[in-house]
Amino acid sequence: MTERRAEREAYYASRACEPIGAKQVEKHGKLWPPFPRATGPANLPSHIYHAEHYWPHPYNCQDSDYVRTISAAQVSNGWVTMTTLYDYHFDDTQQLNEPGRMQLRWILENAPTRHRFAFVQAGIDNASSETRLAAVKAEATQLVGADQIPPVLIRVTSPLGRPAEEINDIRKLQQKSTSHRTARTTAGGRGPGNQRAV
Repeated sequence: MTERRAEREAYYASRACEPIGAKQVEKHGKLWPPFPRATGPANLPSHIYHAEHYWPHPYNCQDSDYVRTISAAQVSNGWVTMTTLYDYHFDDTQQLNEPGRMQLRWILENAPTRHRFAFVQAGIDNASSETRLAAVKAEATQLVGADQIPPVLIRVTSPLGRPAEEINDIRKLQQKSTSHRTARTTAGGRGPGNQRAV
């Protein structure tokens, strides 16, 4: 490669990372365009051609990476939610109740390895949180053995829903409080058009 060609290649390489598009210039005391843009010399024709030919590269790569990052964060947050043992998974003594044991078994058997954590909702004080941690670790050890238990971590959170027992109780109370609808005939009428629901 000749010295002149090497200098030329170095010049083009030194300007290869400049942003594409119109540069902001000052003319007649005003900035053109008036919003923030890159400054400096105009793009080289070969760089403009490259940008137009391969558009929207590299911006589509950045957009794809951004979308993948957001999606991965959503998936991770979903698994954290699904592998959390909430207040309603524990009884008054901070030991796992039956739904809590079923949820822990589901975590141990179904959660993918990279998401296999057992998160425990923090109790009202450190003592209750530690009791919950110990209860979950003991149950997990009983289910899969001490060498297979996943990390068990405290998580400060609130339940996103209600336990099934509470929903069932509310539904039963609603059904008890609903009066029975019966048809009653008003005085003075004999046809079905004079009946009204009470």
